[in-house]
Amino acid sequence: MVAVYTRQSVERADSISVEQQAQLCRDALTARESQTCKVYTDKGFSGKNIDRPALQQLLADAEDGLIDKILVYRLDRISRSVHDFTGLCSRLSAKGVHFQSVTEGITLDDSPSGTVMAQIMMVFAQFERETIQRRVTDNYFARAKSGMYLGGRPPFGFAKGQTLVGGKHTACYIPHPEQAALMAALYARYAQEGETLGSLVRWLNAHGHRTARGGSWSTLPLGRLLHNPAFVRADAAVYRYLQGKGATMNDPIEAYDQRRGCYCYAPRAAAPTGRKCTDLSACCITLAPHEGLIDAALWLEVQRKLDRNRALKSSGSGSHSWLSGLMKCAKCGYAITVVNKPAGMRGHYINCGGRKRGGAICPGRIKTITLEQIEGAVEARLLHFLKSYRAIPLQVPQRRSTQVNQLEIAIVQHEQTIRQLTQNLAHIREPDVIHIISAQIHEENDELHACMAQRDALLYQNEPADLEPFFAAVLTEWPSYTITEKKLIAKAAIERVMVEEDTIEVVFHASYGD
Repeated sequence: MVAVYTRQSVERADSISVEQQAQLCRDALTARESQTCKVYTDKGFSGKNIDRPALQQLLADAEDGLIDKILVYRLDRISRSVHDFTGLCSRLSAKGVHFQSVTEGITLDDSPSGTVMAQIMMVFAQFERETIQRRVTDNYFARAKSGMYLGGRPPFGFAKGQTLVGGKHTACYIPHPEQAALMAALYARYAQEGETLGSLVRWLNAHGHRTARGGSWSTLPLGRLLHNPAFVRADAAVYRYLQGKGATMNDPIEAYDQRRGCYCYAPRAAAPTGRKCTDLSACCITLAPHEGLIDAALWLEVQRKLDRNRALKSSGSGSHSWLSGLMKCAKCGYAITVVNKPAGMRGHYINCGGRKRGGAICPGRIKTITLEQIEGAVEARLLHFLKSYRAIPLQVPQRRSTQVNQLEIAIVQHEQTIRQLTQNLAHIREPDVIHIISAQIHEENDELHACMAQRDALLYQNEPADLEPFFAAVLTEWPSYTITEKKLIAKAAIERVMVEEDTIEVVFHASYGD
């Protein structure tokens, strides 16, 4: 039997249809061959691999000895991969099947010249496929950089609308009448003390709110939504945050005018499924044509809280101590956990996570240290730290003004200049030039600190607050507090507690107030 194979990935006006391919192959057959001809057609399949139903059936029939000869319109109809084509040649040759390309005049038979010519043509076919792929990818990211909409479902809170970008029509995000208000409420609620993704999910489901697909809420998609920069009215501080996360910024910082949201794009191969907005190391950020829903200060506050909670994960959930999640082994850095107190023992044992993994990770401690000893030492340091803040005026963050945004832009520009001058200095050997560049670096550094001080003066306003009753209550009522209450205070002030055999180091989030 003679087999004719046809394939067309995309139906276009300038391409040869599968019917035309089949007819051209039939015209090359003798009258006797035409009587036993069978056409195998794959429509809508790419030639990048051989996972095609009709091709697989053809190969199965060849393996069964039903086919003597295969005709194709061109070699790239059968495959655009040199590796796949070489494997097909071996399988067909083993079964004595002749292979012929009608328009290219190439016959794959036992002669070396035919095999070599066929493989050369296949190299060009693979090169063409890779060129097309690269062209499509380049066009995709060129459209992304210009702010064009690249398809897909809008995130919860937005609907799809139409706009003009560079004189061209494109889709864009527009606020959803009901979902936009809910997203604003979710950002505001999550920023509050004590709120978690879990508590928001329970609130959403209890009040009958459903996702865009009509399902119940869970913490994973909610966390992705809150991370999404499409919601923020992006300013220079948002630019610095996203850039610090490793994202490639397609627009200059001067374009971040506290108005527009951002598109976040990532190559499929570089971004694991579902992590596009949480892992930005391979992502591109482009200012979108739509207006954001959330003020930059609130959005950044939510991001930092999400980042903190992601770093902590499930640490600190222990019920034995108000230091759960804060204690670390000074020798190996692993977390220290508390175990149940054995009968007759006066104190709780502590376990080092590194020691559990073997002596190669952590050698362990010679002396036995109890939880009560650690808590006593940390308690004294913590209360002394809190006492130092009794007379410190409260700093209340203000709304980010246009002037603050301009200062943020200037800060980034000074940082970039200092970084460039420092790189230039590494390649210079002349003392006079080194002196000039060093002076420029010092001058830029002074201007940088002046901008930062001016920004902080505008961004934070000292308000007199009567904190004396609060601190007095903490200092005097500390022994009566529950573990949960002590844990809240400790986590607000302490970054970590490093436990050594003879010393216990307490690292606070900030320096002493006095």
